Amino acid sequence: MTLTIHKEEDEQRQLLLTVTVDAARVDKAMRQTAKKLARDYNFPGFRKGKAPYQVIANRIGWESLRAEVAEEMAPAIFEETMAEVNEAEIYGQPALSHMELDPLAFTFTIPLRPMVTLGAYRSLRQDVEPVVISDKAVNKALEHIRDKYQELEEVERPLALGDMATLSGVGKLVVAAAAVGDEIEATPEEPASEEGEADPIIFAEERIDLPMDPDRVFAQTPFVENLLGLAVGDETTFNFTFPDDYDNEELAGKEATFTLMLLNVQARRRPDLDDALAQQEGAYETLDDLRAATYKNLLEAAATRAKNDLIETMADKLTADATIVYPPAAIDLEIEQMVDNLKTQTQRSGWEWEHFLRIQGTNEEEMRKTFREPAAERLTRRFVIQQFIADEKIRVDAADIDTAVAKQIESFDDETLRNTMRDYYRSEAGLDVIGSEILHNKVYDRIQAIFGGYAPELSALQDEETANDEEE
Repeated sequence: MTLTIHKEEDEQRQLLLTVTVDAARVDKAMRQTAKKLARDYNFPGFRKGKAPYQVIANRIGWESLRAEVAEEMAPAIFEETMAEVNEAEIYGQPALSHMELDPLAFTFTIPLRPMVTLGAYRSLRQDVEPVVISDKAVNKALEHIRDKYQELEEVERPLALGDMATLSGVGKLVVAAAAVGDEIEATPEEPASEEGEADPIIFAEERIDLPMDPDRVFAQTPFVENLLGLAVGDETTFNFTFPDDYDNEELAGKEATFTLMLLNVQARRRPDLDDALAQQEGAYETLDDLRAATYKNLLEAAATRAKNDLIETMADKLTADATIVYPPAAIDLEIEQMVDNLKTQTQRSGWEWEHFLRIQGTNEEEMRKTFREPAAERLTRRFVIQQFIADEKIRVDAADIDTAVAKQIESFDDETLRNTMRDYYRSEAGLDVIGSEILHNKVYDRIQAIFGGYAPELSALQDEETANDEEE
């Protein structure tokens, strides 16, 4: 054995491997390197390639020769050293963090997988409300479908109920006057009000089209009422207070002020809500068919939101009572992914990355700094959910995949399309998609069971996992 390896884990889940190379191996490598140098350079008094080792070393310098040997040996030493490490424990890219020349020694820093210990989450209880779609929600969605096929005609008359109004202006929340002695701050985007504190912006638009429908635009408020009767070019300022039970909690119970100008008035002619509209919208024979499909789509979307919300709730609770240790490299990897994702989105939008940064008034280094805190939050939530999955023995097996694929393709009438989709779901990309969906649903089901107090015992889950492993 020509290597002496000392392993030590630090407090940040990093494995420090200090590798000392046997002197005989270093000496042999130095002699081989000296021979190569003798063939490449002229040494006075000796034919090319015939200079003695001592002469070469003295001329080049023992330290320079050793440094060159160290650089040449590093990759091989690294490979030999990594053979002593459990690959499953490695989280990020190992790095050469230190090197000594005499004796020749390398220190490699290896990020290890996060260590997460969850608290007593099994005792958590919480009511999980069933997902309900009201007739009002379905009717609202159907009204949006009518909007898709509406015809607009510009008219020269005052704004009336049902029209499409083109507006310009600003809406703000009215901030209460600051108390004497309070510090007052304002931003360029939100200038300070006369009371001193910045007024939060509800919207600020140079041109926005809004239907004059009091049930759809700032519902339960007199917003639309204050605009009716205006003529093009008129400007108005009005205030009102949002109801305490307003859907948007950030606005509920708060006073708002709007300063708006009417730029244009268009009469709206919308199709009737009937079978003809259903047939225009898609493969529906009747309005009842369209209503049923709309209900189903709303229910699926609401169920997805409910699942995501419940998982986020559990992540919050797990994080509050978890012990998490992960290497600094994890943050760097997460930031790198966030930057790469933003670059991709920017380029898809037609922006050059450098131009985008200039518009934002920043550079990539500063952006990475601003990403550090959200990256840490994302990592923490991901790690606790991953540990939850591991502790709960949640897994996706072949039978789960088969069932899910069959369900996905059963809605297709065309046999060729069914085969195409079946092949897709058996591809690597398709398996990732459907596997993630199955896992997501299983996590949700388990969280719901824990909150409801009817989750299976962990010991039973462990026995089941052991039995499955033995079968495999």
